[in-house]
Formats: sequence, structure tokens, C-alpha cells
Amino acid sequence: MFKNIFFSLFLLIIGTSITNFYKNKSKDLEAKLDLKNKNILKLKKDNNLELKENVYLKSPENIQKLANKFLSKDYIFFKNNNIEFIEIDEKK
Repeated sequence: MFKNIFFSLFLLIIGTSITNFYKNKSKDLEAKLDLKNKNILKLKKDNNLELKENVYLKSPENIQKLANKFLSKDYIFFKNNNIEFIEIDEKK
């Protein structure tokens, strides 16, 4: 009789500790998953902002405006027949 009660109590303690261990383990995993999801959301927002800036800066109107503001007006023009191509032999 005493042996059965002792065995049942032992199983109850072991089961409770195993349950507690896995519960804490799952909480840690959920916290890590939440942190990863927050990082992914932040990176998506940053990527979206960078994409919008890229589209804005590549627009022809904005390129013309920035060129007028920052580049000098003394351009050098080349004709296609004045451009020479150099062949590089990389088989050394």
C-alpha cells in the first residue's frame, strides 16, 4: 500500500516537473519567434521605404532637377567613332 502511494507520488512529481520544463521551453521559443517576427516586420518596412526612395530618385524629373542643381553645365560630348574599345587578355 505504502509502495503504491510512494510510486504514484513519485510519478506525479516527475510528470509535473517535465510539464513545467516543456512549458518554459515553449515560452522561450515563443519569445524568440516573436522577436524574429518583429525583426522581419521592421526589415520589411525598411525595405519598403528604400524601394520608395529608389523609385523617387530614379524618376527622370528628379534626375533632371538634381543634375541642374549639382552638375556643371560645361558638358563634353563624344561621337561614337571617337570611342575606342580596349581588349583585355585575361588568360595569364
